[in-house]
Amino acid sequence: MDYFVSLVTIASMELLARRRWEGWALGLCNQVLWFILCWHKELWGLLLVPVILTWRYSVALYRWRSESKSAAPATSV
Repeated sequence: MDYFVSLVTIASMELLARRRWEGWALGLCNQVLWFILCWHKELWGLLLVPVILTWRYSVALYRWRSESKSAAPATSV
């Protein structure tokens, strides 16, 4: 599980480096895996990290999607 969580984290960072909004979404989903990992391995001191990152990924994803929708050209019917 440790390796899988690490690989998903790296994948989300790679997507963000390529300026893809999916990186924020994958990072947000990855926080569930971090919660499970912290709980399973009893890493109570690390639980604060996925809590804060869940909030940050959520805000960033919302902003990113809002900005991309407002930047899209309007289509007329």
